Amino acid sequence: MALHDPAVCIVGAGPAGLAVAHLLGQAGISSVVLERQEPGRLRARVKAGMIEHRTVELLKAHDLAGPTLEGGRQVGMCEFRADGEAFVLDYAARCGGRCHTIYPQHELVADWAEQLVENGGDIRFGVNATGVEQNGERVVVRSVTQSTGEEVAIACEVAVCADGAASAFTEGVESVSLSHPFMWLTLIAAMPPSTQRTIYGLHRRGFAGQMLRSPTLTRFVLAVPLGEAYEEWPDDRIWDELATRLAADGRPPLLRGELVERDILDHRVRVCTPMQHGRLFFAGDAAHLITPAGGKGMNMALQDAVELATGLVDRFGKQDGRRLARYSETRLPHVWRHQEFSNLMLTLFNSGAGDAAGAGFSYSLRRARLDLLVNDPQFSRWFAHAYVGVDD
Repeated sequence: MALHDPAVCIVGAGPAGLAVAHLLGQAGISSVVLERQEPGRLRARVKAGMIEHRTVELLKAHDLAGPTLEGGRQVGMCEFRADGEAFVLDYAARCGGRCHTIYPQHELVADWAEQLVENGGDIRFGVNATGVEQNGERVVVRSVTQSTGEEVAIACEVAVCADGAASAFTEGVESVSLSHPFMWLTLIAAMPPSTQRTIYGLHRRGFAGQMLRSPTLTRFVLAVPLGEAYEEWPDDRIWDELATRLAADGRPPLLRGELVERDILDHRVRVCTPMQHGRLFFAGDAAHLITPAGGKGMNMALQDAVELATGLVDRFGKQDGRRLARYSETRLPHVWRHQEFSNLMLTLFNSGAGDAAGAGFSYSLRRARLDLLVNDPQFSRWFAHAYVGVDD
C-alpha cells in the first residue's frame, strides 16, 4: 500500500475541487486531486452553465476566469411565459448592466483539469475514494485505483470533500434536509436554443423551461407527476408537452432535436451544518444540495472553493488558521440566501402540494408573483440582483 504526503487531498475534480487545487498551486501548497472518472469523461455529461456576476468577479480576482471570459456568452434577459403570453425581464438593466456568463460546467471542468496537469498539478483519474480516517494531527484518505484494484492511502494535513451529492464522506455529518413534492425530467437536446434567452414556462399542466448551455446543446426541464414511470415519457410526448407549455403569442414554435441526455430530478435539498468535520472540509454539492431553480448550484460550489482555498493558503502559507476556522461561519449565511432564492423560484414554477393539475388557487398565486416580478419596480430590482448575483 503506497503512502503519499501532500498538504491537502481533494476528493472530486468538479468545479469546487479544481478551483481549490488551482488556488493552492498558485500559492505553492501541495495537493492531490482524486477523481473517479477518467479524463475523457469530464466533457461527456452536460451539467450547469449559468455563472453569476459575483462568481465571475471572484474568478477574475484569483486569476481563474480565463475560460469563462474568453469562451462565455453574456446574457442579461430571461423570459417568462404563462397563459400564452411572454414576459421579458431585462434583469441586466435593473442592476447596472451586469449579467450572467453562460459557460457549460463540463467544459469549465475539463479546461481546468487540463490546465492543472499542464502546470504540474497532481490529478489521479480513475481513483475511487472509499473512506477517511483522521485524528488531531492528520487525515488519511483511502482510495482504490479502479483499473488495477490497488489500494492507496494518502496522508495529508487537510482533506477537501468536493465529490458531489453522492459523497461517501458526509455519512454521520450533521445536516438539515427537505424533499420538495415535485419531480422534473431534465433533458439535453443536441440543438441550438429556440431563443437566446432562458425561458420559464408557468403552465397549468406544470412547469417547463429552456436553459442555455452552448450553441449546439440546450437544456430543457419538464415537470411530471410524482411517481410516474420514466418509460411513460417517450421523445414525442416530451416534445409535444414542451411545445404546449412553452407556447406564447408572437413567439416562434419550439425547435425540436435529438435528446441526448435525460434524467429525473426529485428536488431533495440539504445543507451540512457545519461544512466541516475535524480536518475534513465540504464544498459544493457535498456540502449543500440545491434545486436547479435559479441556477445557483455551480456558483455556490465556486464561492465555497475560493473561501476555502483562501483559508487554506493562510493556514499553510502564513501559519494563520483563523480564516479557515471560520469557513462554515462565513459560507453558511450565503448558502442559505441561495437556498431561499432557489425556493422562491421553485414555488413560482410549481403548483402547490395537493394541486397536481397546477390550476386554481396555487396557479393564481404564482401568476400574482409573476406580475410582481415583471411590474413592481422594487420587487423586480431585488429579484434581478439576487438572480444575477449583484451585491450592491
